[in-house]
Amino acid sequence: MKPARFGRRYIAFLLDIVLLEILGTLVTVPLVHQSELDLVQTLIRWAATGRISADGAQLVALYSLMTGLVWSLYFVGFTAACGQTPGKKILGLWVTDEDGGPVSWGAASIRFFIGYPVSLLPLGLGFYWALVDRNNQTWHDKIAGTRVIGPATS
Repeated sequence: MKPARFGRRYIAFLLDIVLLEILGTLVTVPLVHQSELDLVQTLIRWAATGRISADGAQLVALYSLMTGLVWSLYFVGFTAACGQTPGKKILGLWVTDEDGGPVSWGAASIRFFIGYPVSLLPLGLGFYWALVDRNNQTWHDKIAGTRVIGPATS
């Protein structure tokens, strides 16, 4: 297997984002609707006035916590348990350790919790690093000691 090319990885990530939006909505909307506040109105009021009520802050915190939990379980869980997220599976991509073996839970956690923020912070440069890296690795791959591989045509 060869290192997966940037375009294929990018499409897989977009597929994962679409799936996460659907999953996130299914998980968070019922919880948020338990509140007497409307999340969208709360966010609009907060953006417009720069103020948020204590109840509104709790609602935003709950939504953020639930969304973060869903994303964490999705990326860490699928990567460690299966070696691929659903988006990667659709495109025939796998996350492995640098020797081609399965990714440990620790490496999957480092990849997501440390590597992704590092890759994102400088305007996403760490994700685009795969375009110039000879092994097509991103910064989060380098930090966690992982590679994304795919079919010979990827």
